[in-house]
Amino acid sequence: MTEHEHESHPDDIGCLEAINGLYAYLDGEMNDPEAVARFERHLDHCRACYSRLELETALAEHIRKSAKSRASAGLHGRLRRLIDSL
Repeated sequence: MTEHEHESHPDDIGCLEAINGLYAYLDGEMNDPEAVARFERHLDHCRACYSRLELETALAEHIRKSAKSRASAGLHGRLRRLIDSL
């Protein structure tokens, strides 16, 4: 079985639709309760899509944490010189 093969379910949205809806789901923008339920049912049996969700969740958390830190004075200086040279 490949990473995208899984047990078939009659109401399965499929991996392509799941990946297309991934960011809407993560951002809380998937407003239709039935769409959320279909997405979550897919994740319940598709290891590949569930793993992708976990990766994207971890990446978003890392970006959130990184955005809270300040850039060094050296980086600020290099960026200022680059902008001034434009």
